[in-house]
Amino acid sequence: MNASVRVLPVLLLGAVAGLAGCNKSNGLSVADPSLAKVNAYIECYNGVEQPIHEGFETYTGWIKDVEAGPTGKEAQPRSPGKVLSHRVEYCGQPLTDALAMTPATPLDAPVRDYQQAFQALYAKIEQADGYFSREEFRRDGGEGMRSQHAPLMQAYAAFFKASDALDVALEKNEEDRRAAQLKQIEESEGRSPAYYHLRLVGDGKQLAVAFQDEKPDVAALRTRLADYEALVKEMQAAGIGKDDPMWGHVQRSADMLIRKAGRGIERIEQGKPISAEGLAAERKASGSWLTSAPEGAQSDILDAYNDLVTTSNRMH
Repeated sequence: MNASVRVLPVLLLGAVAGLAGCNKSNGLSVADPSLAKVNAYIECYNGVEQPIHEGFETYTGWIKDVEAGPTGKEAQPRSPGKVLSHRVEYCGQPLTDALAMTPATPLDAPVRDYQQAFQALYAKIEQADGYFSREEFRRDGGEGMRSQHAPLMQAYAAFFKASDALDVALEKNEEDRRAAQLKQIEESEGRSPAYYHLRLVGDGKQLAVAFQDEKPDVAALRTRLADYEALVKEMQAAGIGKDDPMWGHVQRSADMLIRKAGRGIERIEQGKPISAEGLAAERKASGSWLTSAPEGAQSDILDAYNDLVTTSNRMH
């Protein structure tokens, strides 16, 4: 079950419009129904992916044999927790309304499957959360804990399958859109704020993902990092976003991603682990109780990228 993957959020469509000063620069109109449609898909995905994965890890973390399920005798059982209500709503009526919009898109089918899988899973999560929050397991001998486990795990499995499919579809949509927009923007207005905004997020994603390989190629990482750093310096030298506080936040997020990536390369060269599994083994061997990831860990680099997307989406 692919549940431990850290989520990389998707940039909202049209997020570059405020920087360019004119919506023609990104080839999309604010009134374009396809923009609103796909953004509704992205808001649902960005809203619930991370908390669902984190909740799964919290729930399964205390169960010795996840396949067999809890025995009912565990000392500290934990709920998968709930998702903030406004995030749940992103995948409710707004998503249903978006799916009904025309024209149809290749994203519709995986989004519909995702919505159904999420809603089915979330009903099980709410049931489990109530059970654990009320500490019913202290009064029923753990019977509810045992009976709820298999249906909950089946719902998680269905959600993760739908999540993987939607991730692939959104990734293709995002890359195709970015390539077309970059070409159009550069041809019509040169390397404008809109151009750099798309490059910062797109190239930043490629940099962050490159660290997720089981055995990252250090030489390739150095080249990719140098290219990204050169892009940021070129942008700053051109005075892009000067005196714009919101743009300043995006720049700082990009700078932080560069710093974290640099630390990641240093760790690899020093023979230190960057994966969650490697870090856990390192802590166990040293007897350390620290659980936070060090700078340069895979999760630390993805957190930096996630922050870049978050600040970029605020400019939408």
